[in-house]
Amino acid sequence: MKLTYPDYRNSILNVSNSFLKHYQVNVDYETIYDLDIVLKKNFRHVFLILLDGFGVNLLYKYLPKDAALRQDFKKEITSVFPPTTVAATNSVLSGLPPYASGYIGWVQYFPNEDSNNIIFYNQDFYNPEIIHKENLQEKYLKYETIYEKIRRFSPDVETFEIFPSFRLDGFASFEEQVSRVVEISKQKKRSFSYVYWTDPDATKHNHGVNSLETKAVVERINKTYERLIASLNRDSLVIVIADHGLVDVEEIDLLSDLELMNCLRRKPSIEPRACNFFLRKEKKEEFLSLFSKKYGDKFLLFSKEELYQEGLFGFGNKHPLLDDFIGDYFAIAVSQYMFNMSGVPSFKAHHAGLTKDEMIVPLIIHEKK
Repeated sequence: MKLTYPDYRNSILNVSNSFLKHYQVNVDYETIYDLDIVLKKNFRHVFLILLDGFGVNLLYKYLPKDAALRQDFKKEITSVFPPTTVAATNSVLSGLPPYASGYIGWVQYFPNEDSNNIIFYNQDFYNPEIIHKENLQEKYLKYETIYEKIRRFSPDVETFEIFPSFRLDGFASFEEQVSRVVEISKQKKRSFSYVYWTDPDATKHNHGVNSLETKAVVERINKTYERLIASLNRDSLVIVIADHGLVDVEEIDLLSDLELMNCLRRKPSIEPRACNFFLRKEKKEEFLSLFSKKYGDKFLLFSKEELYQEGLFGFGNKHPLLDDFIGDYFAIAVSQYMFNMSGVPSFKAHHAGLTKDEMIVPLIIHEKK
């Protein structure tokens, strides 16, 4: 599998900074020139749509050349690292890389609570009966969102969040979300809207990238997109991106590797394809030898210092808990394998590794003047 590192000059992070710059917000990160040029046309309504798991490979794999999403495809951009929903969507919504936001994966270890917390559920991963009274995301990872910044610097712009039904007032389908976008495009007041949809990620997790189910979902998304651009009121701009792509995977039951687990002072966390390790000091050399022998052909292993030197998480003002989240060593998938940390096989495809299909996502732009 071809490896691809995040490019923090040409990524989903830079897309958000283009929007912020357009709405008069001072930015600390580079913007995307192609998007800056389009935004200078001052559309009344701007819609950012994030399709979870819509890697650029899906455009070519499942859509013909005349499909609307392919027709409006402008360029390839990268996700952030790890290319996974928690890290990537929060980079989009904060305008910050994981290095500064502190969002790096599905499960993060919070030392004050001694908990491997599922970020979006506020629940301990290894002890699901533990649901924290305080919202740890709000307590430790709160940031000023791009909406808040836009409203502060451009108060004439109304902002909207359009989420699935897991949120209050969310929508049951992408089709329903598109209908709401069309409604917003008809109002007179300037607007910026963020639309998040769970597919094709959810379908690929359950059925795999190379499945008829995934093909059907991609085709349906394209058909809904075609309705969107046909129905939008004029003076509207649509940008479509993804948080990451996925690859089909084979699972390794990490917790059953008692030799390796005996080297750790706590259980691993973050992601199945971007996994951290907290070592017992006296077991460091044993851990390194075991990992190289068992998994060295499937994962790259970085020390915390090496991760920072590589700049994988980005740059800026380091989040105060980042060292605690990363642990001592960090394994990143470079093949089809993932670490199963639950003991129950559950995924046909996954993400967060360094392969091209996980890292490269599309920048799709449709102008309706």
